[in-house]
Amino acid sequence: MNSKVRLGKIKNYALNEVENFVRRSIELFSAEKPLFGPGQKVLLKPNLLKAAAPEQCVATHPVVVEAVCRALLDLGVARIDIGDSPALGSLNAVARKAGYGPILDKYGVRLTPFSNPQTLDVEDNVAHLKIAGNLTDYDQIVNLPKFKSHRQMTLTLSIKNLFGCVIGKRKPVLHCLVGNDKIKFGKMLVEIARHVNPCLTIVDGVRAMEGNGPMGGTPYPLGLLAAGQDMTALDRVLAEIVRVPPEKVFALEAARLKNFGAWDLENIQLFGETDLDTLKVDDFHLAQHELDITFNPLRIAKSFFKQWIEVGIKEKLAG
Repeated sequence: MNSKVRLGKIKNYALNEVENFVRRSIELFSAEKPLFGPGQKVLLKPNLLKAAAPEQCVATHPVVVEAVCRALLDLGVARIDIGDSPALGSLNAVARKAGYGPILDKYGVRLTPFSNPQTLDVEDNVAHLKIAGNLTDYDQIVNLPKFKSHRQMTLTLSIKNLFGCVIGKRKPVLHCLVGNDKIKFGKMLVEIARHVNPCLTIVDGVRAMEGNGPMGGTPYPLGLLAAGQDMTALDRVLAEIVRVPPEKVFALEAARLKNFGAWDLENIQLFGETDLDTLKVDDFHLAQHELDITFNPLRIAKSFFKQWIEVGIKEKLAG
């Protein structure tokens, strides 16, 4: 059976257009069984890497998050939480800088920091791999990645976004434990994605990030939203649109090797915008200088220090 991917051309973050895409995507993937229903608790997992304004394209745009909240509340969902584990800064500070404050106030949405790390045993035996235990508090999880280039993994899309379910500074430590093997790191990402198992993924590519992502790149007007349940299929289609060879997207190549989802375009059924050739772009730039997976000890120490400065001093002084 073919995996389904829904694509939509969206030039800007007009709430009505984004919401229409979200609602039609939920309808498509609820055809056999409703994804959401009355009384459910739903977790939204956007990309909230660090504190940055929406126009910097570091985080999932607040309009995408708001559109999802509006659709879920109309379906009777009882509680919506937004969760992530930022690389720099607290979840509250990062989310509010990203423009999520009005969403929290208007729709009664809560921020929920990831907590209670639980060991995740995987085939590739990555030592000390733990992910947030409070993911099990929810009936459904919605994955909301930002389309970005990535200096280590080439692109960060559906599968990579769920690495945020690893809590805090465990992430750079895991970077070191894979022995600078990008495919091994990708396989770990696949296992995390398999375990988290979001019921729906919606990728924010209206304004993507190119160049030295995931933090230091520049905005790129891709003008695209993409939705699906098969994260591999989604990432495969999106790599095709920006003309990046799938084997160069290491999480995607790992998914192929682990037979996780649909990797072959012939096994992916498109909805919405179905002509890939009209969506492809020729000028999306990847990072000029790629980085190794492994962080040296000094960089890890600097990361801990920067987080202490950000949360322990700057945020407290800001009130």
